[in-house]
Amino acid sequence: MLICLAGCFAAVSAQEVLVDYDGNVYPTVRIADQIWMGSNLNSTHDARGRMINRVCYKRISENCEKFGGLYAWDDLGVDGDSTQGICPDGWHVSTDEDWRKLAENIGGADSASYILCRDSLLGFNLQYGGNFHNRLRNFNYLGKIAYYWMADEFSTTAAWIRMLSPKNLNMNRSTVPKVYCLSVRCVKN
Repeated sequence: MLICLAGCFAAVSAQEVLVDYDGNVYPTVRIADQIWMGSNLNSTHDARGRMINRVCYKRISENCEKFGGLYAWDDLGVDGDSTQGICPDGWHVSTDEDWRKLAENIGGADSASYILCRDSLLGFNLQYGGNFHNRLRNFNYLGKIAYYWMADEFSTTAAWIRMLSPKNLNMNRSTVPKVYCLSVRCVKN
């Protein structure tokens, strides 16, 4: 059992590992009734073998190994009918509802970033992969902020994200232009 800051109790247990199309191995973690990838997606192919444009921070491959890849919205492969996108079979790109439930299960959004950043017992292994702006061609915030795409579109030019930082208590929900490349976490169906 994990005791959260807000006094909640969330059952946490390690799961089997997940292997993607490329052979990358990801730990998984069960938090209450959800099973999450325990590290950021780092694949260059979707489950059907279609090539995905993965960006490594500053174009250094070791950054992908440490922090996972950064992906453009158009490469997520999500649409109104399916959220599997670039995730392995049986998994999907995390949604706003997935993040809401995760926050609720560990004490609420007001302290979720703090808990995910500091509680190694969770096994979530928060990785601060930063971001990449496709048009401006610049990288920002490696090791400082974790930006995660959600499978939820906001408009034709923006989508919903979750942003976590060791300097913030709360798990921020916001929108960003689709020209960014951000990290991805998959959740088991």
